[in-house]
Amino acid sequence: MDNFREWLSDNLRYFMLGGAILLIVAVAILGFRACVGSNKGNSESKQQEAGQLSAENNDQGNVPSSPEDDGETNDGKKEDTNPMEKNNAEMTALIKSYYKALGEKDIATLRTLEYDLSPSDEARITNSKDYIEGYEVKDVYSKKGLTEDSYVVYAVFQYMCKGIDTPVPALSQFYVETDSEGKLKIDGGALQDAEITAYTDEMQKDADVAELIAEVQAENEKAQQEDPALAEFLEGLGEDGQSSSVSENGTKLTVIEECNVRESADSEAEIIDVLSAGTEVEKTGQEGEWIQISYDGISGYVHNSLLE
Repeated sequence: MDNFREWLSDNLRYFMLGGAILLIVAVAILGFRACVGSNKGNSESKQQEAGQLSAENNDQGNVPSSPEDDGETNDGKKEDTNPMEKNNAEMTALIKSYYKALGEKDIATLRTLEYDLSPSDEARITNSKDYIEGYEVKDVYSKKGLTEDSYVVYAVFQYMCKGIDTPVPALSQFYVETDSEGKLKIDGGALQDAEITAYTDEMQKDADVAELIAEVQAENEKAQQEDPALAEFLEGLGEDGQSSSVSENGTKLTVIEECNVRESADSEAEIIDVLSAGTEVEKTGQEGEWIQISYDGISGYVHNSLLE
C-alpha cells in the first residue's frame, strides 16, 4: 500500500542523494567546479525532480507532501497524482449493469458482476423490493486502486422509493478489480479488507472526492426538504421490524421473504424445506448469522435477514 512510510522512505532516498551530490560539489576543486558546475547543477535538478515525480506517483494523492520536499515543485499537485476520471466506458457499463440487476433483484446476474456476494447481501437485495422500485445511474467516476488493475469507483445515482414521486440522489463507492480474463468485476468483500478500507478512507480526503460527496449530500438534503413525504419515508426505513438476531430462544419469528431452510448453518448446506413469506416459526438457537428454527416438527436453519 502507498502509505506515508513508503512515501517518506522514497523521498529520503532522494534527499540523501541530493545531499551527497552537494557535498561532492562543495569539496571539489574550484577549477573543476567552474568547468562542470553548471551541468552538474542541471543534472542534480533533474535527479531531484525525477525523485519528486516518483514519490508523487507512488503517493496516489493520499498523503501530504513532506515539509522538506514541498514548495513550488510539489505545491498543488496532491490531487493531480491520482485524478478522478469520469465516464470510463467499460466502468460505466459495469456499474449500470450492476444497478439494473439490483433493481430487478436479479441475483444470478449480480453474481457475475461481483465477487463474494454474501447470503445476507442477497437477502437484503431481495427484500428491498418492498421499498425500492428502481435505480438510475447518472455519472461514474474512478480513481486508481492499490494495484495497477484495480480502481476505486464512485457512482452517482438515484433510486425511486415505492409510493414516492421524488427520486433520491445518492452516491456509492465500489472497489473494482480486473479478473483473470481481463474483465472488470466488483469486489464485494472489499470492506472486510483492512488495507483496502484504509486506502479508500484516506482517498475521501482528496479534494475531488470530498467535493463530490458534498455535492451529492446537498442534493439529497434538498430533495428531502422539498418533499416531506420522502424525508418521512427514509426516516422510517428499517424501523418496523425487530432483528431476529437479538431475540431470545423461544421467540416467534415471521418469515419476511420466501426462503430456504437448510440442514446446517451454511449457505451451501442441504435445503430441507422452503418457507413462504408470512410463515411463523420458533427460534431455538443461533449460529453466527443463521437462526435455528422449529416448525411443524421440522428443525433447520434460516439466515437472520429473512426473519423478523
